[in-house]
Amino acid sequence: MVSRSPEGIDELAARLISQGSRFARTASRKSGEQRSLIALRVLANLQFEGDLRVGELALRETITQPAMTATVNRLEADGLVARRSDPADARASVVRLTDAGAAKLEAFRMRAAAGVHRDLEALGEDDLAVLNRAAELLEHLADRLNER
Repeated sequence: MVSRSPEGIDELAARLISQGSRFARTASRKSGEQRSLIALRVLANLQFEGDLRVGELALRETITQPAMTATVNRLEADGLVARRSDPADARASVVRLTDAGAAKLEAFRMRAAAGVHRDLEALGEDDLAVLNRAAELLEHLADRLNER
C-alpha cells in the first residue's frame, strides 16, 4: 500500500516515471524501429498537443533548438511532418503531424505492442485489469499535467 504522506506520494511518482519510461524504452526496442526515440516523441507530441513551434518541441524534449530543427527537418523530408506559417507570428512557423506521420506513429506503437503481447497475455485477469486501470489513470494524470 502506498503511503499518502508527501514522501510516499513522491516515491510513487518517481517510481511511475522511472518504470513507465523503462517499459516504454524496452517496448520501443522490441519494435525494431530505426527512427530515434526523440523523432517518435516529436510525432507523439504533435498528435497529442496539435501544431507546435520548433522551440516548443525542443523545450518539451529538453534538447537544443538546433538539434530539434535537425530532427524536424528529417521528419519533414520523410513527409511525416509539415511546416506552415504561425498565424500568431508570420516570422515563425509551426510544425504539424501529417497523415503519413500519424500512420508511422501508429505502426510503431502496434509493433511495440506486438513485442510485449506475449508477456501481457501471460498475466492473469486481475493483473490485466489493474494495468488497464493504471493506463487510464496515467492518461488522466498526463492530461491534468498538460493543463497546468
